[in-house]
Amino acid sequence: MGLVLVGWLASGCASPTPEAALKLGEACSSRVPEAVGATLSSATLPSVAEPPQVDRSSITISALGDCAIGDLHYGAGAPGSFAAQLAAVDDPLSYPFSAVAETLGADDLTIANLEGTLTHHKAWQNPVFSIRGKPEYAQMLRLGGVDLVNLDNNHSHDYGVQGHEDTKQALTAAEVAYFGRGTVDRRQIKGVEVVNLGYLGGPAGTRKRVVADVARERETATIVIVSFHWGVEGFYATHPDQRALGRAAIDAGAALVLGHHPHVLQGIETYQGRHIVYSLGNFVFGANSQPQDMDSIIYQERFHIAEGKIESVTQHIIPVRISTDKTQNDFRPVILEQDEAQVVLTKLQKLSDA
Repeated sequence: MGLVLVGWLASGCASPTPEAALKLGEACSSRVPEAVGATLSSATLPSVAEPPQVDRSSITISALGDCAIGDLHYGAGAPGSFAAQLAAVDDPLSYPFSAVAETLGADDLTIANLEGTLTHHKAWQNPVFSIRGKPEYAQMLRLGGVDLVNLDNNHSHDYGVQGHEDTKQALTAAEVAYFGRGTVDRRQIKGVEVVNLGYLGGPAGTRKRVVADVARERETATIVIVSFHWGVEGFYATHPDQRALGRAAIDAGAALVLGHHPHVLQGIETYQGRHIVYSLGNFVFGANSQPQDMDSIIYQERFHIAEGKIESVTQHIIPVRISTDKTQNDFRPVILEQDEAQVVLTKLQKLSDA
């Protein structure tokens, strides 16, 4: 079969099991049938009326996990660090996403979580895990096909307010959009209003705010995507708070929920015909040169739109290892093939079953 991928799997009003959501070729479809003209007798009309044309389009969204395009403040430039790896390659700005840029460039929108800051500011706030990259590193995202990043996470202010503002300016200069921490991304894709909202999962009152925000955006938007920075680092099991928040977002009208922060993969749930991706794992992650788990995915969801409404959705799982090198992180994710791909899919299957 060559590249082993999970095909586009459909879901709509029915809720397929996690098994069905990950098995190649199995699908649950709830497409709305095309309107058919009334059948009239030949005595009243010489021919059967043609069915009206239904305006249809599809929008493909790709989602990536935690991207830290920089180093921990105490390790920058050390052997094996992100900066050291970039210094060893010919085209450092294109390097991190070079093995996946073609895939990400073929969709309609790629979303990632940007973990850390892009700044020259040196007053770090987190005494151990402050992450910083150069402002020009924002171009890595654009060159890699990343269109939009979430900034509502626990590392967005590693270098204070100044570092956060510098990060936003760097992203804008690189033509990469951002959302979270009160910023909403609204855009038209193929004439369809798509909205992205981002939240830190832990603070009190988050659920109430999410429900209100999603309900407000659903008044005008066809697709509302909610990203949560939530869960427990290093844990493959989802926390009850994750499930409560994710389902509340779907109940309020979200079309897709994306999660990150655990730095490892967690399962995918189909709830009310929509998907909650509990943790996408790491992706380009410069803050850890030797992670214990390098498994990741590119998660893709295709929204089939008819007459301004979501007719059905299909999902596609692309297995990834976050490094070309299996023994140490070289910060260049690669798409897996055959047996290696199947290992990641089987792992994700088991996590989703749980």
